Amino acid sequence: MLVAELDEVTYDLEVDGEQVRRVVHRKVFEQGAWATVVMVYEERASDSTWKPGKLALIRLQKVRDAWKKHAAITLAGADAVALAEAVSSWRGELTGNADE
Repeated sequence: MLVAELDEVTYDLEVDGEQVRRVVHRKVFEQGAWATVVMVYEERASDSTWKPGKLALIRLQKVRDAWKKHAAITLAGADAVALAEAVSSWRGELTGNADE
């Protein structure tokens, strides 16, 4: 994957004109020549309902005025929630305020 702008990084997918994957939340973290795009997305089930969300983390590196995909990980909804809870419990250490 090579994109000119981070706004072009998407996870939406259409098959035969039907949307089968859609992004419902998106956040970009950028520092220097590296960026991480985090997206919550849903996939369509065979009965046309939307399955529970998943979390995708995509790591990109700026190479010659373009963003190149370096790595990606996908977490099931329950795993993403567990990760969020763990990070939240580390809030004090992450902010330098161990009393939190």
